[in-house]
Amino acid sequence: MTFAIFATDLTHTFPSPRGPVQALHGVNLRVEPGQFFGLFGPNGAGKTTLIRILTTLILPTSGGAQVLGFDVVRQSARVRSVVGLVFSNENSFYGRLTGRQNLEFFAALQNLARGEARRRAAELFELFDLTAAADAPFQTYSTGMRQKLNVARALLHNPPVLFLDEPTKGMDVLAAETLRSLLRNELVERQRKTVVLTTHDLEEMEAMCDQVGILEAGQLRVVGAPADLVREASASVVYRLELVGAANGLADHLAALPAVKAVVVASQTRHATVLDVTFADSHAPEGELWQALLAQNVKIKRFGPKDDGLATLLKHSAASSRNQTVGHG
Repeated sequence: MTFAIFATDLTHTFPSPRGPVQALHGVNLRVEPGQFFGLFGPNGAGKTTLIRILTTLILPTSGGAQVLGFDVVRQSARVRSVVGLVFSNENSFYGRLTGRQNLEFFAALQNLARGEARRRAAELFELFDLTAAADAPFQTYSTGMRQKLNVARALLHNPPVLFLDEPTKGMDVLAAETLRSLLRNELVERQRKTVVLTTHDLEEMEAMCDQVGILEAGQLRVVGAPADLVREASASVVYRLELVGAANGLADHLAALPAVKAVVVASQTRHATVLDVTFADSHAPEGELWQALLAQNVKIKRFGPKDDGLATLLKHSAASSRNQTVGHG
């Protein structure tokens, strides 16, 4: 089977005033065709960087990736022909042009013939319920209408894979729900497109996605069905461990402990190391951990529950869902 997305040991490093920053750390990812896949994680987790690589906007530092079997580096033109990309902060539409003129202009940039561009634009205006506004200036569009047109533009060349970076950001509740329904019911279930969505919205992730990948500090921590991840998170706890010095090899040593599910290197320099340690139980076995740390002769700066950890977020999401169910009952 040809995967819609296939990434192996993908890394990306970019320069900064304080030195190189590794945005992605050896990401391995498989997404099947026709799947609604979510990328979830805090700001700076690497979600947008990963999408930019998969859509050929930036090059990987190492590793490789393919979209529908086309290599993102060696076959970038073929990749661009099969993907659509939507950013939430898109501002390249022309305000004085009508929505229809905007779409037909961008269709020409996609090398669609004039007749095909007009046909496709009309089809998309109907699909997104924008026909009544098609000949109104873009600058008169509401936020929800603008984002619908943004998604429509990404679909002009009818790509089988669609990437959406926080598509409902800034939209009101009704407009966001309308767009979610269209993405799920029309594009994925009826047209069988592969949709990759980045989101900070836990309810959006649970409601829309078949599979979710959790990115944190540039590492893909886990991939699974949203309901399974919520259940797993509710039975685990994430602790943050801050150490003085580099502490090389400590992450692997802690990961080997029976009670530890995962260890993520949040940051590491010559002067400090920050690890996020996920324990299988809702309480960290501190005695076992302290013994392991003492055996490694490391200097501990801080150890305690991680306030913004994935487990905490998912627990809040699960609790919110339960409360809503009770409230509507």
